[in-house]
Amino acid sequence: MQPEHKDLLRRLSMEMLNLHLSDNQLEQFSVYADRLVEWNKKVNLTSITNPEEIILKHFVDSLSLIPLVAGNKMADIGTGAGFPGLPIKIMLPQLKVYLVDSLAKRLEFLNVVLNELNIQEVETIHSRAEDFARNPLYRETFDCVTSRAVARLPVLLEYAIPLLRTGGVFLAAKGSQVDEEVIEAKKAAEILGAEIKEIRRFSLGEEAEHRAVVVIEKISPTPEAYPRKAGTPAKKPLI
Repeated sequence: MQPEHKDLLRRLSMEMLNLHLSDNQLEQFSVYADRLVEWNKKVNLTSITNPEEIILKHFVDSLSLIPLVAGNKMADIGTGAGFPGLPIKIMLPQLKVYLVDSLAKRLEFLNVVLNELNIQEVETIHSRAEDFARNPLYRETFDCVTSRAVARLPVLLEYAIPLLRTGGVFLAAKGSQVDEEVIEAKKAAEILGAEIKEIRRFSLGEEAEHRAVVVIEKISPTPEAYPRKAGTPAKKPLI
């Protein structure tokens, strides 16, 4: 990232989110952006490659979840190129983060970035979301789960809620259809032992779509039957 792009990231983070980035954090984001563009030429990581758009639509967008992150152990489901999990980790270095994706090449990219940035306490997990949530090593152990641009909310709940301890929080980053998805997801939340607490709305300016974060709290243990086997939640959502 060029110096003017670092300045843009620093300014937007402060103006939009009231977040101050240290020089080290700015450098980490700069390397992250550079590697994203480089790797995207050989692996399909993102359709967004313009530096200004990476800053706004990937970095700042991811960092909008920071005030809502709970506890010290977080899973990012369907992380792709690391969003929103890795930007959150850069800002909250004490957080233990698991980046979960079903495509090994994306995780290979993330491992290169994590190694270059010397970021500790991050695990990359090659797994379908359903299989990850059924694994007794991970099931109901997380304080916080995040997800962005993976599936509609009823499907996402079946991926995420089984991972949370009771009292944990799922943060689902959503766009303009958030109200419709929340209505769709009420049955799934009830079945899975969760409660939709609020919708946080925010604007990243005219160049980014309307954004929202749905905050869902785990209020009771998830029945053992969920999540169903890989592929079933997407084909037969709990609606």
